[in-house]
Amino acid sequence: MKYRIGVLFFIITCLLSGTLIYAFARPGTIYLNQWLDQIVGDNFQQNLSAMISGFEIPGWIIYSLPDALWMMALITLILFIWDFKLNVRSIPWIVSAILTGLTLEIFQGFHLIGGTFDISDLILIVIAAICPLSFTFIKQFTCKTM
Repeated sequence: MKYRIGVLFFIITCLLSGTLIYAFARPGTIYLNQWLDQIVGDNFQQNLSAMISGFEIPGWIIYSLPDALWMMALITLILFIWDFKLNVRSIPWIVSAILTGLTLEIFQGFHLIGGTFDISDLILIVIAAICPLSFTFIKQFTCKTM
């Protein structure tokens, strides 16, 4: 039971971290920040941004890491649902999630959807998807009990 709670905590932490990066470091024109201003109150996002205004945060953290954290949370959630087993039932869901994340980014490059294409987004999305998959693969195929 502790294991399942830990996994859920990890998923929520990834989602929350990506959201907080958006709230603190991205402009108020982002939909998430507009929603926060409507829910919490006017200038909420500006107040959050003011808290970190003195820090030099690398661009990849502000612009690419949130997508990667959300992808990691999604892949971990899918693995959690399928009891961390890579099989015929779980793999289509995993592949669909990864392809959706990559496709959305590529569509930004072709201006088919809003946003800005960035190759570092693609790289971090792939890395974020591979991390939970590699742990699952190692556990499933090397740590078999007799």
